[in-house]
Amino acid sequence: MSKIVIDASALLRFVDNEAGADRVESLLNRARVGELDLLMSAVNWGEVGYAVLKAHGLEQARVLLPKLSSVPLRIVPVDRDDAERAAAFKHAHRIPYADSFAGSLALTEGAPLVTADHDFRSLPRSLVKVDILPVKSKPGVRRSV
Repeated sequence: MSKIVIDASALLRFVDNEAGADRVESLLNRARVGELDLLMSAVNWGEVGYAVLKAHGLEQARVLLPKLSSVPLRIVPVDRDDAERAAAFKHAHRIPYADSFAGSLALTEGAPLVTADHDFRSLPRSLVKVDILPVKSKPGVRRSV
């Protein structure tokens, strides 16, 4: 089964129905039927939680976050070795620290990374295949998960 790593920005594009949401929805559907192993670092999952709280407030987060927990996404725990690999990834590629967990996971798993974060454009194609979602064109309307 093929694997794909997504980061917080990709999942948030889906939640907020912004540019690239259809691509993420397709990945979630493929994962739901067992065609794909969709992975996310626990650090990036925490970013999703924070972004939902910040953008939608505590009351909506209490409704939305449990719904997000039901999407077919394998949250990969982070241990000391993972944190050290992410730190090395950040140092080598000069991307934000939380993003380095997504990049490092994709590298470790030999999987493409789907993201909306343009910081990943600087990664060598030979290192990790990065699929960058389109630039936002207009504010989205949050979808029900």
